[in-house]
Amino acid sequence: MTRVDPDAVAVVLREAAETAIAPRFRALADGEVEEKAPGEVVTVADREAEAIIAARLAAMLPGAPVVGEEAVSAAPSLLAAARHADAAWLVDPLDGTANFVNGDPHWAVMVALVRRGETVASWLYRHTDGRLYAAERGAGAWCGTVRLTCAAGGVLGMLRGAVL
Repeated sequence: MTRVDPDAVAVVLREAAETAIAPRFRALADGEVEEKAPGEVVTVADREAEAIIAARLAAMLPGAPVVGEEAVSAAPSLLAAARHADAAWLVDPLDGTANFVNGDPHWAVMVALVRRGETVASWLYRHTDGRLYAAERGAGAWCGTVRLTCAAGGVLGMLRGAVL
């Protein structure tokens, strides 16, 4: 099974944030925001970031489907690709789109790597404060170079990820 360089994934998230999202933060033009479902907005930044991320991740792990939030919103059947693949990428190109639209700095770029239906690694990049959070099964969770921990029995011990 092909190993993915976690630092290379982080570079992709930063690139998407810097080129497609950050330039539009608090500067969205008319027509760059639309409602994709009642009460749920999408922006041109979401779509452009997803395109950047999808292309780069597909090159990192050839043959693994890249299942992006915006692509699935337009074609829900794409989610089946992740359910049945040996490896798949799940992408939320702009988590917190409503915050982004409202000028609130609480938004992030998120990616997860799923192998045989189980999340084995994930990345969350918050451009507004430059923080990168990463977790890999068996290697722990990190914020930059700081290892994240929680008290025994803490809520983090209850979190799970899977493709249903």
